[in-house]
Amino acid sequence: MAGDVKRYVTSCSVCQLTKPSQQKQAGLMVPIVPKKPWEYTGVDFVGPLPHTQSGNAYLLVFVDYFSKWIEVCAVREATARVAASKFLSEIFARHGSPNYLISDRGSPFVSELFEHTVSALGSTHRLTTAYHPQTNATERVNRTLKTAIRAYVSDKHTAWDRFLPQICFALRTAPHDSTGLSPSMMLYGRELDTPLDLIVQPSCDGLDDPDVQYPETLRATLRDAHHHARAALDLSHKRQKHYYDLKRRHSAFGIGDLVRVKSHPRSDALANFTAKLAPLFKGPFCVSQKLSDVNYRLIDVETGADAGVFHVVNMQPFHTWDSASCKKTAGAKCCDVTPDQFFKTLRHHRGQCHWPVVVETGDVRFLGYGDYGGRFQAGWDCRQG
Repeated sequence: MAGDVKRYVTSCSVCQLTKPSQQKQAGLMVPIVPKKPWEYTGVDFVGPLPHTQSGNAYLLVFVDYFSKWIEVCAVREATARVAASKFLSEIFARHGSPNYLISDRGSPFVSELFEHTVSALGSTHRLTTAYHPQTNATERVNRTLKTAIRAYVSDKHTAWDRFLPQICFALRTAPHDSTGLSPSMMLYGRELDTPLDLIVQPSCDGLDDPDVQYPETLRATLRDAHHHARAALDLSHKRQKHYYDLKRRHSAFGIGDLVRVKSHPRSDALANFTAKLAPLFKGPFCVSQKLSDVNYRLIDVETGADAGVFHVVNMQPFHTWDSASCKKTAGAKCCDVTPDQFFKTLRHHRGQCHWPVVVETGDVRFLGYGDYGGRFQAGWDCRQG
């Protein structure tokens, strides 16, 4: 009796979709580790900001994950056309094609125009998972940019685009916490001259000596800078991961596991709907593919449609009476069945059976139904062996 009560409470669908989790957030840090400049590049829009005299209302920000070099453009609108045009003129034309371009799932970045432009220029476009923008390092740069703009504009909020060159220069010449070097040193092998340098007239470190071969010296400088940066980045990532993981827990799911996903509803006064009273989760969904230790592709159990890719921070297990008693049933004999047939069967039997369970037969894993007794049954010709 006690076991049945525990399973009944654990598998209550209303409780699972409406009550918050009391555990640490799931998902340990998996840092992106670049090895060279412009291997990984992040892109993001900031805004809308107050319209300037030039009509600008947004910032389009690019950042190189390795050198921390930034390219910032003041633009009038946040569209795919603008993003594609600036990627061509500000990144490709100056620095070449990044290996990977990372963006969020905003409409400008998931459009066919932007995807085609990035692909045609030889880069691979990667999207952050839904409701987990921390994957994109540009988010951190955006905060720094907004802080700098706030310091410059004072009460001239419609003149923010006039100060972008000074702000970018300051960020490009300042040593970065992660690498210990300035982005200019990482990218060019030298520091950019400032007005103060012109006054004090620093030495050229022997580069004006005719016996010194500048290309060789530059290559050596860049090689040493990149070697130092890789070591510094590795140490920085380990330090960040240590403190990040203290407040996180490991969470893993298998193919066929049922999960619930955090919902992000918006209040609608006209419909008398408030997000504060809405369910915290939606689901259940079925794990169809494991993309990494923290990212999974899900399928909508109700429709069989692809639900997208989600980070484990937004996922929680979905418990059913069956999953609490007999999640896996071994030895089943299954015939070939298409996904459409499976989900058609699932919808047909929802009133008679329970949620899907994973069935293992040899090296193959199938999705089927489990009843209270743990027997395997489904709408097609599959029976317990």
